[in-house]
Amino acid sequence: MSGFRAVDDAWLALQNAAESQRRAEAVVYLGEQRYAPAVPYLISLLQEADPGTRYLCARALGQIGDEAEAAVPALLEALRGDDMFLRAGVTGALIHIGYPAVPGLTAALFDDSNAVKRAACKALGKIGNPRATAALTNALQDANAGVRRLAAEALERIENHGHHESE
Repeated sequence: MSGFRAVDDAWLALQNAAESQRRAEAVVYLGEQRYAPAVPYLISLLQEADPGTRYLCARALGQIGDEAEAAVPALLEALRGDDMFLRAGVTGALIHIGYPAVPGLTAALFDDSNAVKRAACKALGKIGNPRATAALTNALQDANAGVRRLAAEALERIENHGHHESE
């Protein structure tokens, strides 16, 4: 579908494509191939490109997974935007990156933005790392009802996650 026969073709297209459709196809393909060397380039697109491309970059970084650890700060920054679609994509990426994202997500629980705090609660609950328990417990006192509810859900998931590691 994308017309790329190899990672090398997509990698070149990503770096050289003036045409955004071709660049978007390259981002999708490199994500599907879990091509970790593209991470720094995907980070720069995540910060500068149009919203659609930013969303595709977030998804690709999520597909690359824990090898995209370097993208965590940029992904956390992207959570601050107003675009709910992008925020959902970024949250998904942080969940797929998993444990390497936990320290940054824990710090995000103290952000000024309620949307950022809610996304962090969701992601930490899905990742299920007990290291987030203290910060999530603190978030139970948050001024925002949505944050408090999601923090409680995340803590419940983490507790249940520890009891059956069959996932």
